[in-house]
Amino acid sequence: MPDLSVLVPVYGVERYIADCARSLFAQRDVDAEFVFVDDASPDGSVDRLREVMAEYPAVGERVRILRHAHNRGVGAARRTAIEAARGTYICFVDSDDVLSDDRALAQLSEEARRTDADLIFGGYCEVSPAGRRRIHTPRPDRDRVLRSLLRQDYRTSNRLWGILIRRALHTRYGVWPAAGLNFAEDYVLLSQLVYRAARIAAVDRPFYAYRTANAGSCMNTLTRRSADAYVEANRVVTDFFRAQPDFERWRPALTLGKLNVAKWILMRGFSPSDYRMRLFTSDDAPIGLAQRLYAAALRTERLPLVRAVAAAVNAL
Repeated sequence: MPDLSVLVPVYGVERYIADCARSLFAQRDVDAEFVFVDDASPDGSVDRLREVMAEYPAVGERVRILRHAHNRGVGAARRTAIEAARGTYICFVDSDDVLSDDRALAQLSEEARRTDADLIFGGYCEVSPAGRRRIHTPRPDRDRVLRSLLRQDYRTSNRLWGILIRRALHTRYGVWPAAGLNFAEDYVLLSQLVYRAARIAAVDRPFYAYRTANAGSCMNTLTRRSADAYVEANRVVTDFFRAQPDFERWRPALTLGKLNVAKWILMRGFSPSDYRMRLFTSDDAPIGLAQRLYAAALRTERLPLVRAVAAAVNAL
């Protein structure tokens, strides 16, 4: 059983996957396997992957390529990869991104051995035509990280990639993205993993380069379907925490998260009122004066006002 399973969903990344694969196969000082899931990619992504594999014959026996007969979306591809993984830890890498240096996985694995943590966050850089922007890791405080995720204030990013995750968390608790959920599934999964984690750790170095310029990526093709999925993801998260014995402890953060989801919808050009009944039930009323003012601002649908109020409320 390897120490680490690196899991890579593949779809429509012919231009990028060679760089991604080279950054993985060049990793040293780490016992890792690489599981690629071809989600019925319509281009030559897998051909490019096999060409790079030929450049690194030593890794051949540690690489598996699985295939979906038809396109099922990134959530399903990640689930297939998790089911196939054998490592003590798993690490997602998106196939249009790269690791920043050849000991990225080794250093995260060393931190896992040192701390015995369930989740190890690595830092990353956002890479765009305008340059690189470094994103620091969250402080390794489980409650702080979880509260940020539930608030959806983006102090902790919704991401699965670039994090070492103890695979036993999945097998022990059956934590999966909702079937068919292919946007914000990382929000669903990561919030539940952090809640279940006994210990988290962080290595504040930019190990991962997150490419924002891929026009075909889900983050660059935000549609009404994305908004629908984000609202559904919020419902899944809310239902999970409502079933926990300490739900009241997390209720204010969850309610603020609903307001921030509504702001996100408005910023994408859609009306939050179309989603009000799906976001807020009778048990989800805004808590406190600040949240009620935020809700009132959202009802005006005046984006400058909403931005200003949201900044003030999220700073509390």
